[in-house]
Amino acid sequence: MPVLTLDAAFSSAGQLAMSGWLLLIVAPRWRIGLTIAGIVVPVLLSIGYLVLIAVNWHDAQGGFSSLDDVASLFAARPLLLAGWVHYLAFDLLIGAWLLRSAQREGVPHAAMIPVLALTFLFGPAGYLLYQLIQACRRIASEDRIPRFLARLPAPFRVLEWEPRLTAAGIAMLLLAIPTALAYAADPRLFTGDNVWLKPLKFEISIAIYLLSFAVLLPLTSERFQRSRPGRFLVWPVIALLFFELVYIAWRASRGEASHYNRDSLAAIVLYAAMGVAAVLFTAASGLLAYGLARKDAVPLPPALRRALILGLALTCVLGILSGAVLSAAGAHTVGTPAPSAAVVPFFGWSLSAGDLRVAHFLALHAMQILPVFALVASALGRAAAPLAVDAFALVYGCATAAALVAALNARPLLGIG
Repeated sequence: MPVLTLDAAFSSAGQLAMSGWLLLIVAPRWRIGLTIAGIVVPVLLSIGYLVLIAVNWHDAQGGFSSLDDVASLFAARPLLLAGWVHYLAFDLLIGAWLLRSAQREGVPHAAMIPVLALTFLFGPAGYLLYQLIQACRRIASEDRIPRFLARLPAPFRVLEWEPRLTAAGIAMLLLAIPTALAYAADPRLFTGDNVWLKPLKFEISIAIYLLSFAVLLPLTSERFQRSRPGRFLVWPVIALLFFELVYIAWRASRGEASHYNRDSLAAIVLYAAMGVAAVLFTAASGLLAYGLARKDAVPLPPALRRALILGLALTCVLGILSGAVLSAAGAHTVGTPAPSAAVVPFFGWSLSAGDLRVAHFLALHAMQILPVFALVASALGRAAAPLAVDAFALVYGCATAAALVAALNARPLLGIG
């Protein structure tokens, strides 16, 4: 009588679990499929697990009292297989439970696909992503946003925040917490910096970008928001920015470059896709500037309105230009940084070579810096404030362009080096 080998049992268990995951992903509303994936397959895997434990536990070495004991326990291949089947069964159970919960709560299945994929690959990480999505949906619900705004300082209470962009911005800030913990716990370096520094910087920057859009989009008309350009400023922008972050974080976890990575065909394709995403979400600031410039936009003080439009326009034009230069240069710096040379803390900008990231940073944050200046300039009076905004926008744009030209000529920041 043929005996099922451990390797054959391993393959069979994997195929069985995969069939369950495929049902959850491609047929989420099929009741029979959900029963198969959430009950039948886990039961079959559990039976296999029970048989493995019953047959092999009597001569098990090790235990669960220490990490070394656990390593000894799973040194035996039958018990290692049992542990793997345990993993397959319980991750599938959690995946089915998450899908049922999402359907009760009305979570779109498109949002659940990455949750299920992450649960399949990394178990608890998928559960955390689902909880993050649920928390952000609650925060963004209509009955919670007003309560959130009521706790803000007085000048901010009059703002109306777009709920989906607000939730995405908050999610990005929450993601910075585990990234900061990884930064503190992981000693690995890449090009002299902790591997998690880049994802952390991008999470903060993307959160600022999303929350800025969340505040500014409601200042456009409802007609614009319903138009194709207006709709592009919500889910497409959110999806593009999250794709950017996921790719950067994935590369960071492997200690690899996300930018300028041409080590394989897949790396080239993904880097190109990241570049396209960057152009699209940067161009979105130009669409928002158009929405605010329309006659049907919400009335605003002239200086503030002009600052918002000019800031968004500068972000669009100079952001795409500086990004294109960065991509064409094939590196963040022009010239060779001196060994052990000083850099700007946290940002990592070189003080000994021309750094293209300075101009890119100034370009991307014009949309926040110009409105802040307008609030300060409002003290000059209704007539003088718009002129001050125009002058500041001109100086700011010239300074950003000058920073880009200086970097291209290998001149370090502030002439230091």
